[in-house]
Amino acid sequence: MVTGRNRRSDAFANVHRIVAAAREVFGRDGDNATLSQVAEAAGVANATLYRHFPNRRALAAAVYEDIVVTDIKPAILALGRDAPRTAFIDALAHLEEVMFRQRPLLASIGDLAELTAQLFTRDREQFDDMIMQAQATGELRPDLTSDDVATFVAMVTTASVAMDQPRPMRRRYLSLMFDALNPAATEPLPPPTRSTKRRAQQETAR
Repeated sequence: MVTGRNRRSDAFANVHRIVAAAREVFGRDGDNATLSQVAEAAGVANATLYRHFPNRRALAAAVYEDIVVTDIKPAILALGRDAPRTAFIDALAHLEEVMFRQRPLLASIGDLAELTAQLFTRDREQFDDMIMQAQATGELRPDLTSDDVATFVAMVTTASVAMDQPRPMRRRYLSLMFDALNPAATEPLPPPTRSTKRRAQQETAR
């Protein structure tokens, strides 16, 4: 007898297989990949794929969430008390590399920067702790907020999807961008806008 719990378990397993297959297929075939290929690689019918992901954009958002949750956030949040510059750049460089491989799919996401910020602020307390530790050791400028860092990561990922640069150049520009977060020779930041404050308050209230 099939119970509601079994159905939910099967649905969760299907979603997991579809997302994993999408990462593999689009990472391998790029623009030539199709959702039918993803369904076949996941071992599900096309109807099952479309029931969970009605279009390419919905699947892209799920793939990106999987990338951030499983690959990127653990690496950044694990930087810990020292938050060394090289380790942070390594984590973002890995994100760039994954994003570069998946860009044919992720380019269909409407607002990649906002989605990135949303995913990072889900662990806001952990994220705030990491930033404060990095500020205490002098790795990050003292006037940065978690929203600033999340937006910075979002800018990096968006640029990775939009630009077609070889790996050494991506690493070079990432290092240059990271210097903007460094406390050395900085000037005070302008205050955040009302909309930024409102969004931060809304995220905190969730």
